[in-house]
Amino acid sequence: MILHPVRPLFLSALLLALAACAPLRSALNTEVRPVSPAMDEAALAAGELRIAASALQSGDLDVAQSLYRELSESHPGQTAVWMGLGNTYFLQANYEAARTAYERAAQRSPDLPEAQLALARVDVRVRAFDEARARYQRILAQAPDDPVALAGLGVVYDLTGQHDLAQQTYRKGLAVHKQDEVLRTNLGLSLALSGKPREAVNMLLGYDGVASGLPQRRDNLALAYGLLGREDAAENILLTYQPRGQVQDNLAFYRYLREHIK
Repeated sequence: MILHPVRPLFLSALLLALAACAPLRSALNTEVRPVSPAMDEAALAAGELRIAASALQSGDLDVAQSLYRELSESHPGQTAVWMGLGNTYFLQANYEAARTAYERAAQRSPDLPEAQLALARVDVRVRAFDEARARYQRILAQAPDDPVALAGLGVVYDLTGQHDLAQQTYRKGLAVHKQDEVLRTNLGLSLALSGKPREAVNMLLGYDGVASGLPQRRDNLALAYGLLGREDAAENILLTYQPRGQVQDNLAFYRYLREHIK
């Protein structure tokens, strides 16, 4: 995905990987961290916030949205309500509504890093990369080793064609958080798509193999093998969770990328 002479191919291929290739559905990730500030006694006693959070965690987004919206009216002063509502909207791809909810959370808890991280995540999704970079840099000015902010900043650099900076950022995080799966997975993908598939394979295999890592790490390892020309290794990985026809489609996609990444 990352070309030296033709940088726009990086973003095009990334979008293809996310949208068209099933095993690459979450290639560049930033972690969503929960927030648990004090809740007022009425909400806690009723268990409403806990029920809403459970619905969100189980993926029942319509129920979660309904519950969080009701809570935002009955307990508008609770930061956790606005964060939960924002997370629900974000997962529904309603990014402007998510932004509004996260901003309400940030107004109530100005020092809460999770609200700023969430707003940066929205900026990335709507391609407001300058704003996202500025938010991540402000967070890192206060907490230089924050792995979520480092992962997010690396994504911004990758998506704006600054792949060396992206890789430096991921490595900075891994120097402190050696077992962070998001940083490792993002770095592996960035290396693979910037013409360094062998280094990407080594990074994604790591010291513990790939079986216990994030699913995206496994996906990206298959991609790295494919870009390296090791279709046998890529196929062996893909066949563990995909039907053969889909595997062949992905191998063809890797061949296409291999011809265009120099």
